Amino acid sequence: MIRRVFIFVIMLSSCYSCNYFSNDGKQTKQKLDTIVDFTTVSQSPSFKNCEELLDDDKTNCFRNSIRKHFTEKLKETQFSSDAEISETVVLILRINNKGKVSLKEVESSNVIQEKLPDLLAVLNKIVSELPQLTPASKIGIPVTTEYQLPIKIKTTE
Repeated sequence: MIRRVFIFVIMLSSCYSCNYFSNDGKQTKQKLDTIVDFTTVSQSPSFKNCEELLDDDKTNCFRNSIRKHFTEKLKETQFSSDAEISETVVLILRINNKGKVSLKEVESSNVIQEKLPDLLAVLNKIVSELPQLTPASKIGIPVTTEYQLPIKIKTTE
């Protein structure tokens, strides 16, 4: 009889101890889920010349560098059109977790697509000429991000 009671107490305590450890794991996971915000990144992507800067300065350096690159390359390109164009095109750039940039999408009007059919090829070439970037990171892990770049297209007859 004593032996049965002893075995019952051991089984009961082992069941309780297993539940104790599993609850602790759930609490840890819940704490992690409430801390991590997956809609933002800890560090924005950057060019090598921007890596020494901090926070907003680093982000502004990235924006200015990418704008400068596109501005210089587009000025080298001669577009011809039979109509005057003054519109904004939005580029959606994807920067993968290795720092490679690709053109995901170009948001433009039908006028731009009809009057400047070579624009997409030119933009793809400009994107391919971008230097390697340091990717964005989230809690120290490189992540893929997207960046929207508006470009004003202006031509004269």
